[in-house]
Amino acid sequence: MMHNYQPTEISTCLNHSRILYVGDSIIREQYFSALRLIDPNVNVSGEAHTDRRYDFAEENLIYEFWWDPYLNKTASILRDSSLHTPRPSLLVMGTGMWQMRFLEDDYYEEWKKNIDSLFDSIESKSIADAVLLAPVEIPDYGKLRQERASTMTAEKISAMNAYLKEKEKAVKNKTPFGIPFVWNDVSAQATNVTEDGLHFNSAVTTMQVQIALNFRCNNQLDKSFPMETTCCYQYPVPKWYQNALFLFFLVWIPIGFFFLSNSNPGLTHKPFPSLKVCNAFFIFGLCVIYMYFGDRTQLFGKIQKHFDVSVFTIMMIVIGILGVSKLQHKTEGDQGFLNRHQTDEWKGWMQVIILVYHFCGASRISGIYNAVRILVAAYLFQTGYGHFFFFYKKADFGMGRVLNVMVRLNLLTFALQYLMDTDYLSYYFAPLVSFWFLIIWVVMYAGHQWNKVPSFLLIKLGVSCFFTTVLIKTPGILEFIFDLLQVVFNTHWNAAEWRFRLALDAYIVYVGMLCAYAFIKAAEFKIADHPKWSIMKRLAIILSVLALLWYFWFELNCVDKFSYNRSHPFISWIPILAFIVLRNANTYMRNTHSEFYAFIGKISLETFIGQFHMWLAADTKGLLVLLVQPTWVQGMGWWINLVLSSCLFIFVCHYLSQTTHEISSWICSKATADNNHTTNKAKYQAVPLLPTTQGDSSNASINDIKTEQEDKEEIWTSLEEEEKPSAIERLLNDTRVKVLLFFVIISIVNQLC
Repeated sequence: MMHNYQPTEISTCLNHSRILYVGDSIIREQYFSALRLIDPNVNVSGEAHTDRRYDFAEENLIYEFWWDPYLNKTASILRDSSLHTPRPSLLVMGTGMWQMRFLEDDYYEEWKKNIDSLFDSIESKSIADAVLLAPVEIPDYGKLRQERASTMTAEKISAMNAYLKEKEKAVKNKTPFGIPFVWNDVSAQATNVTEDGLHFNSAVTTMQVQIALNFRCNNQLDKSFPMETTCCYQYPVPKWYQNALFLFFLVWIPIGFFFLSNSNPGLTHKPFPSLKVCNAFFIFGLCVIYMYFGDRTQLFGKIQKHFDVSVFTIMMIVIGILGVSKLQHKTEGDQGFLNRHQTDEWKGWMQVIILVYHFCGASRISGIYNAVRILVAAYLFQTGYGHFFFFYKKADFGMGRVLNVMVRLNLLTFALQYLMDTDYLSYYFAPLVSFWFLIIWVVMYAGHQWNKVPSFLLIKLGVSCFFTTVLIKTPGILEFIFDLLQVVFNTHWNAAEWRFRLALDAYIVYVGMLCAYAFIKAAEFKIADHPKWSIMKRLAIILSVLALLWYFWFELNCVDKFSYNRSHPFISWIPILAFIVLRNANTYMRNTHSEFYAFIGKISLETFIGQFHMWLAADTKGLLVLLVQPTWVQGMGWWINLVLSSCLFIFVCHYLSQTTHEISSWICSKATADNNHTTNKAKYQAVPLLPTTQGDSSNASINDIKTEQEDKEEIWTSLEEEEKPSAIERLLNDTRVKVLLFFVIISIVNQLC
């Protein structure tokens, strides 16, 4: 993956201010393209076979070209002294065509003599900050003039380039040196880019110049997130906190395995959790370390995204076929409105569309971008619906509940921000859902004893909506909060970017909460038993179809995605509610779901976050290549890589989901136990739309719940019989104190990062 250099960046990188091109007319065309990168209007007219020099005072750059098609003059200068002073910051040389064209049978020996001389100079002295020797160009044979075609043959060029490859492997250079054979690939893959078959236009030569600049400058780029440049780039050495995580997962946890498996309970067991939790930590660690090696080393290749409508269409058809290939239908009873299977399926098909959207780089297509915005809004709708349902029905506002949800949502993101040396807010989905969960918790907790009073509850929602709108949209508030967080936690968050994320879906969470409340009240008043319910349902279905048609007409006719973004916060609820009505139109629809989509839905949190580093690459800017040779990722190889990376991606996300659930349960176990004995115990009721794992079940029996409660009561009874802890022990065991200590530790660690 390349960086596209601009004039100011070129000036900063090429700090010796002298760039030298030496060679024939092919190199001269590259030289002209290099000039145009600095000044698009530069005048390059003049005599062809002569030296050139251009001074750019503002950029403090000097560009020189030496006309030396055989490189004999340059080779002689290099043998005797140097390329004058100051030493070039970048030296680009090329030869070969004139030897083939004019030296007949002696072409190879004469060419080889000067090439050997160049390599001797490169090995014996530092002639420039970086040196590139152009491969012998492969022309467009169909457009060559007869006299050129008869002398510049494919056999000659292949032999010369083969010799260059041998020399490059054996050279022991004192200067950064390379032969960019990829230049020939650039010209070979382009069409209609040459008139005479030998000299390519700026579409090719500009790319070749950018490759040269990437070779010279990429290692000087800031080695911090996002690391979207991988060509000619050396990743930074792991920092102390990254090494600490490696040691924890790969050394400390295996030591725990050893002691827990081979010794009696005692002091050696104290520093470690149970064997089951250690196993979860180890698997979790392997998964995130795989992400590190995938996206922070050169172990795997990375390639650019290029939107192709045919590829996007094929991938969408494939995931559609996978979705309908295995439908599960429950014949007994009615599974209910927005039941767990249905909502897992909903999250799943939305997730695969978002994955394809990111993989194909479809964000530049307004019609696709607009529709995907609805999918993100639908996730937040589920957040509002599910958590409101839970808090209203169970009235469980304890720290155990809050901690459970927050740890489950953020464990993977928390680990990755340190291991990948990234930004917490860059994994925007987890922070976004966490923010809205806390808003819902505060709203439902405030005056919760009156939550059953409709007017009070609705006023609370209205007031909350007003204050969150002010928080999000008033300039300066988020900036102040982020500045404060920077002082305390050494975070460097972009308030403008976060405001954009929050503002896009500022109201859909409240729509979800109101829908949950409406459903609860409809069930209480038995609206479905009303004589006119069937008429109302048919009318709702008709309106929903019309609403979806209107939405797609509207979003496809928006001028661009920026104009759509202005409307999105106010209209996103329309297609979401329309879909819900149609998806729950009858019992058959409610009782049928796609097992494939439901499976993806259960690991949707992990796939959304994990895609950043193990399906995509370069912090989502590119694609990960698992094939041994990245050059194989062409034609059918691209699809083979897609299948391999997708299978491994889903496999890793599946285990991330399981281990995250296990680790979260262990972290929150004490808080949950405390919470279970200090909060009101409502009658068990399956709550839809909450974060799910492979172990979740919407059909848990009441007997299972009772057994679990009895087990907890026995544990609590045994605890009561123990000696009461001291005040200090009670303080340290208080969940709120633990959370406070956690943030204090994070603040200290971040200050040291």
